[in-house]
Amino acid sequence: MLPRFPDATTGDAFADGPLAIEFRDVGHRFKASDGSVIHALKSISFSIRRNEFVVVVGPSGCGKSTLLRLISGLILPQAGTVRVFGDPVSGPRSDVGFVFQKPTLLPWLNVLSNLTFPITHQGRRLRPADTARAEELLELVGLKDFRHKFPDELSGGMQQRVGIARSLLADPEILLLDEPFSALDALTRDELSFELMRLWSARQSTAVFITHSITEAVLMADRIFVLAPRPGRIREVVAVELSRPRTLATMREALFHELSDNLREEMLSSHEHN
Repeated sequence: MLPRFPDATTGDAFADGPLAIEFRDVGHRFKASDGSVIHALKSISFSIRRNEFVVVVGPSGCGKSTLLRLISGLILPQAGTVRVFGDPVSGPRSDVGFVFQKPTLLPWLNVLSNLTFPITHQGRRLRPADTARAEELLELVGLKDFRHKFPDELSGGMQQRVGIARSLLADPEILLLDEPFSALDALTRDELSFELMRLWSARQSTAVFITHSITEAVLMADRIFVLAPRPGRIREVVAVELSRPRTLATMREALFHELSDNLREEMLSSHEHN
């Protein structure tokens, strides 16, 4: 049996089972343009199980995006160790997909070509199987009829669907999402939240999702990591024991409202004590 770390403030509570991601005493600093040093993360430790959906919340500047970049290998920790599937992260990994706040679609390519661009950009030849897989993903996210449209012909929500589909094309075992719905209206956010949960459930991947929305966090997560203000540390871990699949009815449950209220109080308390 894998080790179990019961201290909730490390994010390892309930982390029995095969692990996808491990942070051990990870710290990271940046140098600002004025020469000052910014401590993004300090001695942060946690484990995330395979196929778990973890949501990270906390105030702006507490290191949430830095955490995702460390998992993906886009940056390396200056202290401590980051492991993915037991291996120390030493650079970008092909089994990790990343969805950013904005989908960054290329305006001169249509939707289908934007989806397959990472393949051709890596110098690989686009195979019929790649195109077929891209078509399948566009159908999954409800955009099959828009595959020949260009980004400026799509709404913001539709563009973000393309970004999510593009990140899934390589069939990643870990999906990282950095506030992907932050620029969308409330109705579209709800719609894409349910769509993302459906895709995650169908594909059985591990997801780490950053948001400032308490409702979004409680709706989607198996566990919620609450980060303290800079330097980022895990202040609290909230287990979300709502049954799946989550639906609109989930948002009317008493437990949903209780968890949301408790999370809001915890985040306010975190801000006041720093």
